[in-house]
Amino acid sequence: MNGFTVVSYFTPEFECFEAGLREDCEHFGYPFHSLALSNSFDNIIQAFDFKIAFIKEMVQRFRTVLWLDIECRIVRPVPEHWNSPLISTYVSGKSQGFSSGVLMLDPSQMELIDLWLKYACKYPQYPDDFVLEFLSKLVAFDFSTVPLEFYDRDTHAPIARGLWKNEHTIIQHPTVNRWPAPMQYRRAFNGKERKRRTVSESISRQRKSLFYRNFGGDFHRIDEVMRIGVEREYHDSGWVFDAVHQRYAPKLYWPEHGDDYTSKPRSFQVSWESFQMHPKSQSFRDKAIQRMRLDKIDTQRFGCSRVTSNENWLSRVRSWLSR
Repeated sequence: MNGFTVVSYFTPEFECFEAGLREDCEHFGYPFHSLALSNSFDNIIQAFDFKIAFIKEMVQRFRTVLWLDIECRIVRPVPEHWNSPLISTYVSGKSQGFSSGVLMLDPSQMELIDLWLKYACKYPQYPDDFVLEFLSKLVAFDFSTVPLEFYDRDTHAPIARGLWKNEHTIIQHPTVNRWPAPMQYRRAFNGKERKRRTVSESISRQRKSLFYRNFGGDFHRIDEVMRIGVEREYHDSGWVFDAVHQRYAPKLYWPEHGDDYTSKPRSFQVSWESFQMHPKSQSFRDKAIQRMRLDKIDTQRFGCSRVTSNENWLSRVRSWLSR
């Protein structure tokens, strides 16, 4: 395996995560470079797009880089067969696709990085993951893919999309950072949705899903503590639970962003089943990718200008998961 440098950047509200990733890199002996930005971005898509330019600079400087979102943790050594170009992927009942929170690139992919930056600017309404997936389907660029898992604690997937782990976990890619403003992330990846609930109810439900995906402790124990309703601050696996007032939050955001524990979904199993439900229509991600087009110059260079199907890519991911 070629040597790599772990790289990331963070804005002030994410500074609290940097020490954990730095500690992991020191533990496993990986070179680490992070950039502290003094200001936050106006919206989440701007933050995603800044990442592309940053990765380009890091590839020019360090050659092979392993980009990790700053909230990630490295649980076990990165396998020798993880070679550039590599990206994490997921499959659910509602959608499937790239997740660029774990991404390895080197100078031989500089043309793709330039295209990625170009079309992220052309389609500023869509996350960088969508744009990269669109390009990978059209420019005959084949990533090695590493599956991630949201719910199944018995998974063989090397990436856990939460703060839980098993004997197969290599990287934890949690989403607790979304807790203060969960709806901006949901809109970015799922588009505008029909208003069926109040804003506060929608936020509470989204946070409850974040809890079930991220919490690394015993859900039955937490349900029992909250049912008894005696403890005002019960701490478990980086979360705080107020059983008297039925409030809870990740420790990082307690008590300022405490929320209603009684909100739906009310069980881990219900949340998992809802996540796996097949949509009645095409996913927002697939619609977005099919709306994208190469310009005339790139169409002449690479041939087809638009994506029509993702079945081949999806078949490869499902084959990996069934090993």
